[in-house]
Amino acid sequence: MNSFFKSVLLWAAVICAVPAAAAAAGFRTESPAGLQAPNELEAPGELQASHALILSKEDRLRLLCSSTGEITELSAEEYAVFAVLEEVPFIPDGEALKAQVCAARTYAARRILTGEAENGAHISDDGEKYQTVLTEAEARAVYGEDFDRAYSLVKSAADATYGEIIMYGGAPAAAVFHVSSAGATESAENVWGTAYPYLVSVPSDCSESLRDFSYAELGARISAEYGEAEEYGGIEILSCSEAGTVLSLRICGIEMSGARLAEILSLDSAAFDISDIGGRVRFTVRGSGHLAGMSICGADEMSREGYSYREILEHYYPGTSIGKIG
Repeated sequence: MNSFFKSVLLWAAVICAVPAAAAAAGFRTESPAGLQAPNELEAPGELQASHALILSKEDRLRLLCSSTGEITELSAEEYAVFAVLEEVPFIPDGEALKAQVCAARTYAARRILTGEAENGAHISDDGEKYQTVLTEAEARAVYGEDFDRAYSLVKSAADATYGEIIMYGGAPAAAVFHVSSAGATESAENVWGTAYPYLVSVPSDCSESLRDFSYAELGARISAEYGEAEEYGGIEILSCSEAGTVLSLRICGIEMSGARLAEILSLDSAAFDISDIGGRVRFTVRGSGHLAGMSICGADEMSREGYSYREILEHYYPGTSIGKIG
């Protein structure tokens, strides 16, 4: 069995172990397919204008534990290592792992510069609002006997890129990422309604998953969210992006975005095709996550093809550059 599939199997074990291992600490996990607008897209104008701000390696990210009110301080390097251990769906190939560490470190830098937002902290352990991070104890519980290997790989990637962050316009970029793409990444404008010059559609990997629903189940799910919903009579796709994301559709008399339907039906992404198969509706879903920014699987593929982490970052965040925390 090659290292890629071993890594995927490791992540499957991680997904199963996280809730039990972290619940006592108030750590919250979420599906990697989350479609909500990430917190790092806040106030881009204010942050982009902060050219004079210089982040020091002595600066600390303040993390609030929502269940206890305790605040923990982490360096950007510490955050990068333990955030990557929490957020990646497998341990990627070496250059891809370096790219992921740079994205995590950039998030820490961006949150520090944005300022305190959670009762004196920069972020909290609320996974609906922030890119969260495991404590060492949680990571050891999650990874078990694989912890030393996983930690060593991520720490080596952090050491090799020490202090490096993704920059645009003199400030840390909003380095969003997702699990896998739909043949191309999606623009931030199509996903969240805000255009970013470096979060545009670029060619990437493609993964597929299938989900089948009966007519009755579809109708029930829509009715549970919308009291005015009509009986299910089909799905009309109204508009799609060039990257394949369903932007708008009509179902049960309700017009909504593809992302909203993906949320209701727990689909991996909003890039999907629909077919009727003998009284059931099949969704062929491409990619996993919001599809904007860097694809973790796509970065892994580029790494295995010989691209460097800098080339990977340049591909997924065009127009950005690599800066360094002072």
